[in-house]
Amino acid sequence: MTITRPEADAIIKRSTGGYATAQSGPAQLAFLIGSPTDDSLKGGACSIFDFRMTLDVGEADRLRAVRLASYFADDWVQIRVDGTLVASGPTAWTGMGPPPGKCEKRSSFHAAPELDISAAMTTGPHEIWMRVAVGNEGEAQARIVADLDLGCRASERIVDLCAGIAGQQQCRLHDETVDDVVTFRNGARTGLAPLPQTRTLGTPACQVQITRDFFRRDRRYACAIDTASLPPPDLTRGAYIIDRSTETLLADRARSAEGSYQESSRPFAMPDRGAVAACEPICKTRKLRVNSDVAPEGVVGSLQNDPQGWDVFYHSCTSDSLCPAGEGEELVSACGCLDDFPEAVAMMQTVRLAGADLARARHDRRRPDQTLLRARG
Repeated sequence: MTITRPEADAIIKRSTGGYATAQSGPAQLAFLIGSPTDDSLKGGACSIFDFRMTLDVGEADRLRAVRLASYFADDWVQIRVDGTLVASGPTAWTGMGPPPGKCEKRSSFHAAPELDISAAMTTGPHEIWMRVAVGNEGEAQARIVADLDLGCRASERIVDLCAGIAGQQQCRLHDETVDDVVTFRNGARTGLAPLPQTRTLGTPACQVQITRDFFRRDRRYACAIDTASLPPPDLTRGAYIIDRSTETLLADRARSAEGSYQESSRPFAMPDRGAVAACEPICKTRKLRVNSDVAPEGVVGSLQNDPQGWDVFYHSCTSDSLCPAGEGEELVSACGCLDDFPEAVAMMQTVRLAGADLARARHDRRRPDQTLLRARG
């Protein structure tokens, strides 16, 4: 994906002729042709002056409009685009000869037709031709204005590196991921598909939003190949290494291109794993607490003979074997390799055996002759 923002000259420019190019707006160019200085043309009784300007169109699709904005002349004027007459004045002057009236008009003729000539501005060079008829002295000018599209555009090139494999009959799709969504796995469709996305691409100065069904598709194919021409794998090398190697010696047997075997051995040792501590030193503390938990029957502590209990904490010891006990905690077991597994097993066994003697009563409304059912389990 390439984001481009063209320069104005890349869209349309004045290559020859004319006398000025002006930027009349943020995305607008004006091309000027003629001789606008007062009485700069000396025509005598009647003379015709030709002014030609070539406009090169590079990107016609970025031309919003091209128009003949204004023109004036003292005395007569014709304006042609690629030889086709588009405007004249002060009255109709259509032929290639002299004007149809008196050459000297003794005044300047001004017009601002804003005539659209976009249809003629295809890609390539185009000639703007201004013919001026002057009696005695005069001047003339024409102004061509081009409105440009200088916005950022995205040009994309789709690269399918899987086309060659996908077209082979012996290959089938094995795995596929579309924008990180797994759509095929182990040759079966997963039923998942990505949602269309809109992404902002480019730089802060030139950004475009692109909406696509997907942006990236990754595929893996499984292909069946003919192994008849391939030599069978040599499994004897692995067996040789396993049978003849020890903890300190690595034995090997490699097969050369000529078919002979070359045996070798070299010392072997596992890398030093370094010293590892037997455990992470921890300490055990406890902190007095009052049972203030709430149940549907009320505060649990009020139903106990002694509402006080203990919260037990385990802390990792510091490098100098100190227990970082919290506020209000008292030390139960100092720093060391503590193993409370037997204690935990004993506690779980106690709970299991105690549960065998628990009786559960259903406290519902019953008649006086009904008995309370007790269940063991």
